[in-house]
Amino acid sequence: MNRLYQIIMFVLLSFLFVILQSTFFSPKHLGIFYPDLNLIFVVFLGLFSEVKGSAIIALGNGFMMDVLSGNLIGLYSLSRLSLFLVLKGLSTHVYAQSRITQVIGLFCSTLFSWGFIWIGLKMRTDFRISFGEIMAQSFVNTIVGLPLFWLIKNLYARVQA
Repeated sequence: MNRLYQIIMFVLLSFLFVILQSTFFSPKHLGIFYPDLNLIFVVFLGLFSEVKGSAIIALGNGFMMDVLSGNLIGLYSLSRLSLFLVLKGLSTHVYAQSRITQVIGLFCSTLFSWGFIWIGLKMRTDFRISFGEIMAQSFVNTIVGLPLFWLIKNLYARVQA
């Protein structure tokens, strides 16, 4: 029964983060210094989640971003799912509770995700993003991601008990 509560909690957090990211924490309001809450949540799922439906939740998060972004359908879905699979594979070989691992995971995951999206949108002529903007996004996601990890882990621990 606890697995069902964990899945429900993850789905609700997914919706909450996508809603917050597309309203209050959007690039329209914060420029390049907006946190990608959706990406941070997928990183959390890849590093810490033991729920079997986590890959589906990561794919669903990517699909919600595809629908809200107006870009190519499947771009965020593939980006988030591949990121989740890479992190899930790595999480068995590293100590994910370490803050250094989390910082490296958040920073490199942002680079990976934006690199994936950059390659997918390269064919569009109106898409302009610089490496400096991607680096700024990586720093913002890392700074916002660590306290968010702490919050999600506390919620996750309460649902597991």
